[in-house]
Parts: sequence; C-alpha cells; structure tokens
Amino acid sequence: MASVTRWQMPTRALVGMVIMLAVVLAAAVTVEIASSGVRSLPAQVGAIAPQPLGNGLSRYFPRSGRAGVGVSYRFQLYTHCGLDWPLAMDFDGSFWDPIGPASDGYGNPPAGYGNPIDRGTITLISPTLTQYRSSTGTVMQWRRHPGPQISPGCS
Repeated sequence: MASVTRWQMPTRALVGMVIMLAVVLAAAVTVEIASSGVRSLPAQVGAIAPQPLGNGLSRYFPRSGRAGVGVSYRFQLYTHCGLDWPLAMDFDGSFWDPIGPASDGYGNPPAGYGNPIDRGTITLISPTLTQYRSSTGTVMQWRRHPGPQISPGCS
C-alpha cells in the first residue's frame, strides 16, 4: 500500500494513475506542437554544386523545396559569413536578400542572431517576400533573389 497524503491506495492503482497522467501529458504536448503551426521545411530538390568562376568566386544554386504562402517553418539560418552570403538563406527554391543590415561590418551576423547558425522560423509572406524570426525574436524581411548567386567562399 502506498500513502498519498492521507489517502491509502494500492501501489498498482498509483502506478496506473501515473501512467495515465503521462499519456495525457504526452498527448497534450503533441497537440500543442501540432497546433503551433510551425512545420518542418520541405525536402531539398536541387543538388547542383557551386561552380568555380575564378578569382575566388563561385556561382551558387538554390537547393530548397517549395514552401506554402503563410506557413511558418523551422529554419536554420547560416549566419557566420553574414546574412547576405548566398547559402545563408536558401528557401522556397530561391536565395533571398535581406532587407536590413546583413552583417556587423566584420562578416558576422548583426545583433539578434546566433553565430554560426540561428534556429528560428521563416514564413513566405508573398511570392517575392519572406520573413525570418530569429531565436531571440529579431524579425527581418527578405526579398527573393532572382536566379543563382555569385560570391566568394566563406570560411
């Protein structure tokens, strides 16, 4: 017999109640995650390697799958070389250009972003505009970049 405050109940009943509460808690957490509206990114579709152009420059091609307008996705933003580096923002089949400060002036991300990566959420607002919310809550909009990007490598 287990005693919970003044109640006397068999140990099996107490274990059963604990298991039932754990199941209810797991279901509540699952429902909360599903209702939060944040999804995983669509699968990548491209696999073209960067093309070296000489003088330390390469042409980069987007690899990301298509996203839905108004849907928020978990996104890992590569920030180490600044937000304007081609591979920083590859989303919805395109690269994106930040509307706002792209670095701290030394090639690192601006304040409000993790370095070398930031885990936040991204939402396609329109066919040409997206919004990223960083892990600290910093919000920046991005404009779709037409085609591949040419850029030096990043170390």
